[in-house]
Amino acid sequence: MRMVTVAAAVVLLVAGCTTSDATVTDKEIADDARGPFTMDEVAAVEEFLEDDSRGPVSGLVPTASGVLALFEDGVASFDVDPVAEAWHLETSGPVHDVSVGVNGKNVLLRHGADLGPLPRNRTMLLDVSNGRVIESSTGWGETVPGETHLMREVWVTAESEGVLVARSLADSDVVWERDLAGTCSSGSVDDVDLASAGIQLLVAYACVEDGSSHAAMLDGNTGDPFWEESWQDASAPRVHAVHEHTVPGGPDDPIARMLNEGLSGGFLFVYGSEANGVKPFLPEPWRSAPGVGDYADEPLQDFEEAPHEIVLHSSPRAHMHDLVLVQAARWLAEDESVPFSKEDIDDSLLIDGELVQNPDQWRTGADGYIGALEDELAEAFP
Repeated sequence: MRMVTVAAAVVLLVAGCTTSDATVTDKEIADDARGPFTMDEVAAVEEFLEDDSRGPVSGLVPTASGVLALFEDGVASFDVDPVAEAWHLETSGPVHDVSVGVNGKNVLLRHGADLGPLPRNRTMLLDVSNGRVIESSTGWGETVPGETHLMREVWVTAESEGVLVARSLADSDVVWERDLAGTCSSGSVDDVDLASAGIQLLVAYACVEDGSSHAAMLDGNTGDPFWEESWQDASAPRVHAVHEHTVPGGPDDPIARMLNEGLSGGFLFVYGSEANGVKPFLPEPWRSAPGVGDYADEPLQDFEEAPHEIVLHSSPRAHMHDLVLVQAARWLAEDESVPFSKEDIDDSLLIDGELVQNPDQWRTGADGYIGALEDELAEAFP
């Protein structure tokens, strides 16, 4: 069991005459901490916190450096191997929302900071490896409503009437606004959904009166769209961004749900940029093993049909292929109606007799393991 040293680094944030938030870091643990590969590792942190004196945990958020636990008045980051607290920050008011950056290395924390009867709120950008405060700002008035989406230079919320608002990480001043209703022939918007991929923001919504649904990719620096699609008489798709720190089977992972609920035929995987546009792509294993389509429908490959869900990746496209391939292989091997099982997988691809849940579990030589698994599925599902 790793020993927790008494030595700790304390970082103080002072904003005007306010009471400071403080980060306390155990450097020995923080230096070696890694993010979780599986939901079992997240569950181990949850179990570790069952009797924590800080009270009930309202959420557990995977990052590149561990699992971030949300308490009523603070956050704490935990290494997963073994479970140990790397750092904690006690806030001067209740935690409202957190958002992890696309590389999993930063987190935006918003919390209350009332001064007597006067409502205030604080926004803090933290380094998740040690809890260091990178940027912070304090604002008067009620907390900005809505879920936060952290981008490279701004943070974005969807506010009332379908207006997207981007604020600076440095001072929370408004950088840009975009009214989604401007693309509707008339009326308002509903079912707004956002997914951040760093400098790009994937947006989906429905126009209430004309019955159309829309998807767009916005430049995170300006809010201007560089790709748009619309479909008539269709519900707004759900949108997702898969990152390198996304944990398979976790609440932010759409792939496990896609397979378990038989939804792949309504999924659309996309990639792109402002320079090259947005394009759909067919992920593994369907690309190399088309016979998989007999058991799980191929995802959509164009924009003609309205998708039910759109998946964008912030990491290299090869990582998305690897993530879908591994999860599909596990799903196929565990489904008794499919003529494929764990016994059909070479032992060299297993860890402790089980196929990995996350390609990152192959610490070295992952490309070789992925190639071998592709070959086995291609042979089994020609």
